[in-house]
Amino acid sequence: MCKLLRSLGFCLITLSAIHLSTAAPTPEPQSDQAQSGTKAWAGWENVEKLFVFGASYAGTGFNWLPPNPAPSPSNPLGNSVRGGTSSNGPNFVTYLTTTFNASFIQTYNFAFAGAKVSNTATSSTPYAKNPGGQNDMVAQVTNGFLPSYTTQAGHEPYANWTAESSLFVSFFGINDILATYAKGDRSSTAPMFAAYKQNLEDLHTAGARNFLILNTPPMELMPVFRNGFGASDWQIPIVANNQTLVRQAVQDFNGEIPDLISSFTSAHPDATMFVYDVHALFLNMLSGSSASNALTSQRQLKPLLNLQTACPFYTQYKSGRGQPVDYLGEDDFEDARCEGSVGTYFWLNGIHVTWPVHKVMAGAIVEELKGGATGGYEG
Repeated sequence: MCKLLRSLGFCLITLSAIHLSTAAPTPEPQSDQAQSGTKAWAGWENVEKLFVFGASYAGTGFNWLPPNPAPSPSNPLGNSVRGGTSSNGPNFVTYLTTTFNASFIQTYNFAFAGAKVSNTATSSTPYAKNPGGQNDMVAQVTNGFLPSYTTQAGHEPYANWTAESSLFVSFFGINDILATYAKGDRSSTAPMFAAYKQNLEDLHTAGARNFLILNTPPMELMPVFRNGFGASDWQIPIVANNQTLVRQAVQDFNGEIPDLISSFTSAHPDATMFVYDVHALFLNMLSGSSASNALTSQRQLKPLLNLQTACPFYTQYKSGRGQPVDYLGEDDFEDARCEGSVGTYFWLNGIHVTWPVHKVMAGAIVEELKGGATGGYEG
C-alpha cells in the first residue's frame, strides 16, 4: 500500500493514518472558507458531532427520523438498539463516541448491514433486510443525511452542526467486494469510486469539511474465505482460488483510495481528510506477535488467542445465551463449547470481528486524529 502512495508524495504508515491536506487552487468559489482554503479541522478534542456512513462494521441501529430519540447527553448514539452492532458488544463507532472521545460527542449513524458504496456500480440488489432503501452510501447521503440535517431538508434540520465541530466517517468496501469478487471482474471499481467521490462532493457542498475514511481489511483472512465458516449463513459464493481473488479485490479497492483523496483535496483545499489503515492493523493483530499482544494489553484486553476461525456459539450477533447484546457493554462471556471466552477471539463469525478488535481499532484511530506517537502525514 505504501508504494502506491509515494507517487503522491506521502506514505501510509503501518498502523497509522494519512492526514492529507493538499493545497491547490479552488476551481469554483463556494464560500469564504473554500476560497481561502482555510481548514476547519480544530482537533479531535473539538469534535462534537460524528456523521457515520457504512455497513455492519459501523452500524449501531440508529433511526434518524422523528419521533425516534435523537442523540442527547443521556443517549449520545440516539435510539441505537441493543444488539444493533455486529461485534457482540460495542463497535469502533461506539468507542469513538463514548470511550476515546475528548469532548461530549453525539453520533448520527446512517450505516446499515449489507451497505455498499453504490448498488448500481456493483450491479447488486439492495440488502433484503434493509428498511427504507438505506442500502448504499448513495442512499445514506441523499436519502438520509441531506434531507434531514441540512438546508436541503425543507424543514428545520434535526440537529445543528458546524464544519469545525463535525467529523464525517465512512467505512465501505467489504460488501462491495463480497458482491463482485467471485466474478474476478474489476470493471466495477471505477464507477464505484466515481460514486464515492460524488457522495463526498455532496457532503462538502452541504458544509462538511472534515473526513475520516477507513480502508478495507484483509478479507482473505476472514474465516468465511479461510475455511468456509458461515458461507451458507451469509450466502457468499465460495469459488476456487477464493482467497487469491478476494486479496486482489481488496488490493484494487484500497489502491483507489489515494487517487480519491488526491482528487478531492485538490478540488477542495479547505477539506481535511484522514485515512485509517484498517488493513495494516488487522494484519498486525492477526500475526499473533508480541506487537499484536501489546495492542490488546494497551487497552486492558486479554490476548487474542483464536485468530483463524470463530466459535459458532458466539456468532450471529447473539451472546450465546439467547439474549440481545448490550452494545455499550464489554461482555466477555464464555461458552464451554468454545476455546476460550469471546474476548479471546478475533473473529465473531465468518465476516465480523469481536468487540475487543473494535476497541483496539478505535483507540488507534483516535491516536491518529490527535497526532499521536505513530504519526500521520500532513502536507
